Amino acid sequence: MQAPRTDRPHAALGENLVRGHGFEDLRVEGELPKGLRGTLYRTGPGLYERFGKRLEHPFEADAVLSAVRFDGEGGARGAARVLETPGYLEEEAAGRMLYSSGAPWLRRVIHGLQQKQKNTGNTAIWAWRDQVYALLETAPPIAFDAETLAFEREDDLDGAVVRSFSAHPTRVAKLRTWFNFGLRFGKETVLDLYAFPERPEDGAARRIGCVDLPWPGFVHDFVATENYLVFFVCPGRLAMGRALLQMGSFADWFQWRPQDGTQIIVVPLASADDPSTHRRFDAESFWVWHFVNGFEDRGELVIDYCRYPNLDSLDAIGSGRAIAPPILHRARVNPQGKGSRVFVSEARWDVACEFPRILPARSGLAHGPTWMQTSSDPDHYGLARVALGSDADPSGDAVSVQRWIPEAHQRPSEPIPVARAGEGSWVVSLCHDELARASFVAVLDGDAMEAGPVAKVWFDHPVPQTFHGAWVG
Repeated sequence: MQAPRTDRPHAALGENLVRGHGFEDLRVEGELPKGLRGTLYRTGPGLYERFGKRLEHPFEADAVLSAVRFDGEGGARGAARVLETPGYLEEEAAGRMLYSSGAPWLRRVIHGLQQKQKNTGNTAIWAWRDQVYALLETAPPIAFDAETLAFEREDDLDGAVVRSFSAHPTRVAKLRTWFNFGLRFGKETVLDLYAFPERPEDGAARRIGCVDLPWPGFVHDFVATENYLVFFVCPGRLAMGRALLQMGSFADWFQWRPQDGTQIIVVPLASADDPSTHRRFDAESFWVWHFVNGFEDRGELVIDYCRYPNLDSLDAIGSGRAIAPPILHRARVNPQGKGSRVFVSEARWDVACEFPRILPARSGLAHGPTWMQTSSDPDHYGLARVALGSDADPSGDAVSVQRWIPEAHQRPSEPIPVARAGEGSWVVSLCHDELARASFVAVLDGDAMEAGPVAKVWFDHPVPQTFHGAWVG
């Protein structure tokens, strides 16, 4: 997805939170659906500037958590606050930045050598067993209070988490289990693999194996199906020396090496702890931040994902410069195959799209429609419902699209589908309105996106850009 230009509308997305508060009544425009009951939690960079210094990249910023609670009777309440982690409070007490690009260079080097960082929790939200977490993929999960949004603790999940925890835990609905990985740099680069049964009676959180990476890469997301975990290791390499010596910005620490290609790693769940059973295949060079989903079809793995030609997006997230946009691809992987037909990927929709979400009940299965943020140019964003295949043939070639394109001064974020009682879904998306200088949550009929929101729930202030969220019913 092309990044917004900072000299055009939506520049406020790079500004600090102007007002933090607990849950308070929000203004509802339109009519909220009866029965829409639950809370939309979101996290993202929210303090771009502190102590008179502006950070070089949004990934470094302290998190702002936001929440909008729908009561099922037509009302909603909202909250927003900075996530006051130990690192944040340490800096507040010192009156200066102690971490990230705003800290003195020598201190940053020492922290790098010590592998010490500030866990901001600014990337994603995850709910597991009545606890809500804010995630930063290079650190353990942060448990926070669902009512006050206050920091509670870093959580190693009963000792399962070795060092870090990806921002994208992935649920396999049929197994009633979440899976995830943690990236561990060292002499070798390793992915630690985790399983988290949804119900306590099904067992505790546990580490189920590990995967050696071919190079010190950056893996952000993955796919889980009923029988496999799948990783695309794209050729973006961490320059360890630059990272340890804190040379340049965060984006400068990664080098794009297209000559290395992409390695596809398929891990059978039944033997995740046995590296000899892991299959590795070579593919062409590309980059992926986010997968839609994966499912098994007649002995093959079908994987939908948003594909970039390179890693330019890492810098663009901070600089706002235009890049080649991501488009929706469908890949087929034969985990038992050989030769050129092991991995085949084809573009299925040629419009820029990112932040894909599906209904949770379809995760790991043939999933039906996908809801995504979409853009026809760098400054005008919308939401889309894209269905690949059909109910009769979910892996087929049919493509159907519905889109909501708001006014140019409004920008929606990641759309999150919420299943209705009976059939259908609602879609909720936190949006920023540049003219109103405020944010709202749009509520749309997930099967009639062109009609636009049935309701908007308004904060009286802007909520800074958020990356990912979760619906907790």
